[in-house]
Amino acid sequence: MLLSIGLACIAVLGFGSSAVLARLGMQAIRPMPSSLISLVASTLLAGTLALVFEFDAVIALPAVAMVWLLGNGILSYMGGRSQQYIAISLIGAARVTPIVGSAALFSALFSITLTRMGVPGFNEHLTVLLGIGTVVVVIGLGLTSGNFLRQSWGRDWKSVLGYLLALLAAACYGASTLSGRVLSELFGSPLIMAAGSMFFATMLLSPVFGREAAQKASSTGWAPLWVFLAGLAAACAVMSLYFAVTREGSNILVLAPIVSCNPLVTMVLVRLFLRQAETITTGLVVGTLMAVCGVGMVVVGGIIG
Repeated sequence: MLLSIGLACIAVLGFGSSAVLARLGMQAIRPMPSSLISLVASTLLAGTLALVFEFDAVIALPAVAMVWLLGNGILSYMGGRSQQYIAISLIGAARVTPIVGSAALFSALFSITLTRMGVPGFNEHLTVLLGIGTVVVVIGLGLTSGNFLRQSWGRDWKSVLGYLLALLAAACYGASTLSGRVLSELFGSPLIMAAGSMFFATMLLSPVFGREAAQKASSTGWAPLWVFLAGLAAACAVMSLYFAVTREGSNILVLAPIVSCNPLVTMVLVRLFLRQAETITTGLVVGTLMAVCGVGMVVVGGIIG
């Protein structure tokens, strides 16, 4: 169990630092080329590990698995990561990360919906703890927006778009969590699912943003390196989380709330490295703490229920 907790802590650092690294890089590179550069980094790391440790399983994948991996890649990385990066460029990493961290809330809501629709493999029901956690998350996310919800809806469309894309990214990540679980059960290990999804998302983005990404990557500035490191950090986080929850004796009730604390890491790093670009307010701190606690309640309530 101690090793699982250690892996979960690595996931916290990876998810939390990835947003800040991406923000540093996107000061000089547009969001979509940045997303592609980070995906290349993630694919290189996850793909190499998958070929080294799961080569026989990769070769044995049926053709239909490729279609599902393509769909999961679109959902997770073109829908999730790309929208997250655009949102970060609009409203900042400190405000986006708590919203994206609510993906567990969307996973729970989607699971309940699929259960009520009678989809095989889903057996989730609304519990008191899940309901309370949902309310706490919503209030916390409202606080992270500061004065925006009270003053800016009518004139600050940049912020409107940023918060909307962050919510959509959270929804995509929440849905991809469910699809990834199903695909892992059907076709192979979570490592293969992660690497395959990253690969297909990279292939889809390359024709559109490949030239610009290559030009930026060959520049002499630090921006491409920050974005590349963001991709490596995100890949490490995903794989650490997969290994943590699949280890024998691991307890998801302990691990999931730990991983949901990654917005706190983002806030600390923003304070250290992006002090001039982003402002950490009291409302943002309180809202982030509430959102983290609410996500933990949602996860625990969903598992108990």
